[in-house]
Amino acid sequence: MQPVTVAIADTDRGRRAGYERLLQGESGIKLFTNGASGKEAGDEKLLSGYPNDRAFVNRRLKPRTNVTANEDEVARIKRLKPLVLLVNLNLCTDEDYTLLLSLRHECPEALMVFLADNSVHEDTILKVLEIGARGYLKYETVQFHLSGAIQAVGRGEAWVPRKMLGNIMDHMLSQQANA
Repeated sequence: MQPVTVAIADTDRGRRAGYERLLQGESGIKLFTNGASGKEAGDEKLLSGYPNDRAFVNRRLKPRTNVTANEDEVARIKRLKPLVLLVNLNLCTDEDYTLLLSLRHECPEALMVFLADNSVHEDTILKVLEIGARGYLKYETVQFHLSGAIQAVGRGEAWVPRKMLGNIMDHMLSQQANA
């Protein structure tokens, strides 16, 4: 069975590194990650077909300075083409919501799982699921369920807290009634 390829979209590199540490060495998961060298795991795939020129390769691996952090993150994820994409979402900032929408538009094939804290209201979670996210994890459960969520979403399943399922069904039914 092929490993599930995963990338983490988070403009906060420290937080992204923390999630990467949780997934290092997980069976059945191939993580596209920033290593200490600044290179991406999977760079061989990304750069195959390009000139074998060290300056060219190094230039392709550097973050671009003439774009926003969100644009750089979207471009990075677009190059990686992961099956599962973890997206940090703090909807208190427009930047994170813009990142989510940009990723959905630019990487529609990626199965998104978003990570959020308790300040994100259930209505917002439902909205993000409507946009196309396949899963949701609260920050405090990430260390226990991140690998399982990735594996499940990689198999085509959804991953949401069980106590939300009733509200999701109610939301879907109300949408149908209003249509």
